[in-house]
Amino acid sequence: MAPILKRPLCELFSTFIFGAALLISGCATPYIPPKVEELGLNNASSFGGIMSFAKQEDLRVVWVHGMCTHEEDWADNRHALLQQAIPIGSSRRNTVYGPERAARVTFNHSVNGHALELRFLVWSPLAADAKIAIRLDHTDELKRASLNKTLKKGLIDDCFSDAVIYTGTAGNPTRSWMRSEVCDALGGNISAAGRCAIDDSKPRRKTVLVAESLGSKILSDAIVSIWQTAPASEQSRIAQRLSDVQMVFLLANQIPLLNAATYSPGTARIAAEKSADRASGSLLDVFASARARKTKAFTAEPSGPIRFVAFTDPNDLLSYRLFPKAYLPEDMKITNVIVSNDQTYLGLLERPDTAHCGYGWNPAVIATVAEGYDGRHLGSIPVNVPHSCGLGG
Repeated sequence: MAPILKRPLCELFSTFIFGAALLISGCATPYIPPKVEELGLNNASSFGGIMSFAKQEDLRVVWVHGMCTHEEDWADNRHALLQQAIPIGSSRRNTVYGPERAARVTFNHSVNGHALELRFLVWSPLAADAKIAIRLDHTDELKRASLNKTLKKGLIDDCFSDAVIYTGTAGNPTRSWMRSEVCDALGGNISAAGRCAIDDSKPRRKTVLVAESLGSKILSDAIVSIWQTAPASEQSRIAQRLSDVQMVFLLANQIPLLNAATYSPGTARIAAEKSADRASGSLLDVFASARARKTKAFTAEPSGPIRFVAFTDPNDLLSYRLFPKAYLPEDMKITNVIVSNDQTYLGLLERPDTAHCGYGWNPAVIATVAEGYDGRHLGSIPVNVPHSCGLGG
C-alpha cells in the first residue's frame, strides 16, 4: 500500500496484537531468507536490478505507488531507499504536475557516465474528490469501538476505497493520466484521439518498471490500453519501445485479484492463443505479442530478455504470486520471491498491515530491486526507515 498518512496504517493494528502470549514465544519468520521460485527450475536463474543495468547504459526507471493517500514525499522516501541500497549519489529533482496535481517526480543521476532517470508517479490526487462523500461518515456522532473506528477511517475509507474508485468510472482520470505517463516514458505522446504515438526522434532507452500493490494493476492497464488502442501503423513502433523493458518488479502484486473484476470466458480464450497480431488482454500477453512483432521497417530484435519479479508475503492478504502461461517466449521469465515482512506469532498471525506494507522496509526486497539476484542468494541491505506504512511497501 505504501500510504503517506497522518496516522500510519501500521498503527491500526497496534491493539489487534493482544495479550502477552503472542509476544513472548513462538515467533517465526519462515521466509527469511526469502524463497526464490521459477517454474520448471529447482534453482531460479539470475537476473539484474537497477544498478546492474545502469552501469552498462542509460536507464529509465518508472515506479508507481499503491492504494491509500500518497503525497510527493512518497517519491522522496522511495528515492532515499534506493540511495541507501546503491551508490547513485546526488541528483537533480524535478516535478511535472498533471490534472489535480498528480505528479511525476524525477531524479536524474549519472552512473559510470550513463544517465539514470528515476521517475516516481503519484496518482493519489486523482482519486481525492471521489473520497469526499466517504469522509462524511467520519463523525463522532456515532458510537464506534475505537479499533473499528480507526480501521474504517484508514483501511477502508482511505485505502480500500482506492481500489473501488479505480475499478469504476471514477477511475477514468487515473487511467487516462497513467496511460499518458507510460506513453511518455516509452518515448511517445498521447494524440488527440487518445492513442500513444511514438516519437522516433526520442532515443530508445532500457527501462525498468516497479509497481506496488494497486499500482501493479494501474500500470498493467496502462500498458495493455496503449497496445490495444494502437493503430496498425503504430504497433511496430510501440513494440520496439516495449521490447526495451528489461525488468518488471511487482511489490505486493494485485493483478490477479483486480483482473477478476473484468474476467470473461472470452478473455481467457484469447489469452490462450499464440497469435502475435492479437491484442490480448493481460500484461504478459502484451509483452509476448510486442516482442514477437516484426515488420520490414522495424526489424530490430528486443534489446534483451524481460523478467517479471513478483514479491509476496504469504500472510499478505492483498498480494498474489504471478504464474506464467505455457506459450510465453523463451526470453520472457517469471520469478516469484516469497518473503516475510514481519514475524508470525505462534503460527497464528502476522500483523496484516505490516505483511502488506513491509516490502518497502524489507532489506531483501529493496536490495533485489536495486541489485538483482545472482542465482544463489538475494542481497540484503540495512534499510533505515521506520516500520510504518507511511514509508513501506
